[in-house]
Amino acid sequence: MPLINDLLEDLDKVLWYCSLDMASGFWVMSMADRARAISAFITPFGLFEWNRMPFGLKNAPQIYQRLIDNALYGFLRIPPAADQNALTDLFKAGDPEETGESSVLGRRSYIDDILVTAGSWDLLCDRVKALLEACDKWNISISVAKSFWGLKKVDYLGHRVSNEGLEAHPKDLSALADLPFPRTLRAMQSFLGSLNYYGRSSKTWRSTLPCYTSSGR
Repeated sequence: MPLINDLLEDLDKVLWYCSLDMASGFWVMSMADRARAISAFITPFGLFEWNRMPFGLKNAPQIYQRLIDNALYGFLRIPPAADQNALTDLFKAGDPEETGESSVLGRRSYIDDILVTAGSWDLLCDRVKALLEACDKWNISISVAKSFWGLKKVDYLGHRVSNEGLEAHPKDLSALADLPFPRTLRAMQSFLGSLNYYGRSSKTWRSTLPCYTSSGR
């Protein structure tokens, strides 16, 4: 999985942003036969198996992240019929039977949240077009209602992003302000975890953190 801090680097060096949200999420992934048997569940009507990857599986985010990376890096997609527990020779004639696409540049992806950036409007349009073509080839849908196109300030991974820098999301800040005072060790750990997510936005966080951690021991 990519590190969120890495994805938030240098976002103030561009002018235009598109924040895209994938539609259907994990449901675009077909379940392998073995995975269906392992994740089967019992109901009053009998035993049921998932045909598509459900939300809640421990490794689901990593699998979906790999799918998005494969699509946007332009990797070759092997058809399911050619990937049935057998090695497929893609170089029988000395050349690949099918070539992959070029990588989609200027984008950052974290599970189903994708950010496309560019320094000019024309470049942004070119990058969005390349991303849409890659998603179409891999049968990945984008939620138009949850996406924002061609803006100078967007929300991404809990932050407000613009060429002026990063800002903490106001809704999350109000939630932090409403947190109850921690009175147990577990509550203190949860409190520190909530604050640490926005630690990079505070100039005094590094110096005040030892005071909180020492009180939580």
